[in-house]
Amino acid sequence: MSNCPIAPKLSDYVKIEGAKFTVEDFCETLDGGQAFRWHRTAQFTDIQPEYFGVFGRNFAKLKLDSNGEVWGAFRLDGNPASKHAKELSDYLDCGTDYKEIRHRLHSTRDPAMMQALEIHPSLRILRQNPAEAIICFICSSSKRIVQIKQCVQLLAEKLGDELSDGVFALPGFDKIAAAPIETLRACKLGFRADYLKKTAEKIQRDNFDPMSLRELPYAEAKEYLTSLSGIGDKVADCILLFGASRFEAFPVDTWIKQAMTELYSTPPDAKKIRAFAAEKFGDLSGFAQQLIFAAKRKNLI
Repeated sequence: MSNCPIAPKLSDYVKIEGAKFTVEDFCETLDGGQAFRWHRTAQFTDIQPEYFGVFGRNFAKLKLDSNGEVWGAFRLDGNPASKHAKELSDYLDCGTDYKEIRHRLHSTRDPAMMQALEIHPSLRILRQNPAEAIICFICSSSKRIVQIKQCVQLLAEKLGDELSDGVFALPGFDKIAAAPIETLRACKLGFRADYLKKTAEKIQRDNFDPMSLRELPYAEAKEYLTSLSGIGDKVADCILLFGASRFEAFPVDTWIKQAMTELYSTPPDAKKIRAFAAEKFGDLSGFAQQLIFAAKRKNLI
């Protein structure tokens, strides 16, 4: 299995309207732990980064030009590239006014937040399919990004539909629930294989629609997620933030716990950190978290 699937023949590049990044923020958005299906291509450079990835039942090669504009080349399936570009635009959350979001966070006059906003002037939150976020973040427990990508890729190859030669979509919960546990364990999931299978079975039994996570009250959405196997508070908040665009979700991992205790002298307690963040950043806590996370992980704040 290649870390970066060889892209099949793709469309000509088209510009993705509304998407503009610094090089650092382009890479952080696609490859910083929000999603696990994007891989650097052989043409990747630190000046002009390029990725190949699968999102939903689509795939694309994305590159950033010298002006910070995003260009995408898409699968050839009879649909115009403009249709796929619109899907990618939605995935990159181009319909959200990040200028206003950043203005609101800047108006808190919080020194650490103002510094993080300056370090990451174009960071975004991906608007992934919530079902894919559930699958990927169950796979993510106690693993590094490169390992998570490998597990997710194997899962797609073994159980997902082949979209083109060597390019696979993630499987639905029906296929995961029906799969032998040995097949899931062969995806290098370890103990997570049992969690994933039990979660898929419960979602099937409940006839639960993951897309409803975008509309349910936050507390209700999180309560359902934490009723699933392998999903605690942190993973639930990751799913809600990166899969359901719930900006009030504030995932607390080791990096964030360290950052919040150092920057704000919060107790090293996840529940208290989330409460502090909700009071300080309100319904933009999740975006504030991602800014702090990205800057702290690089030791920039």
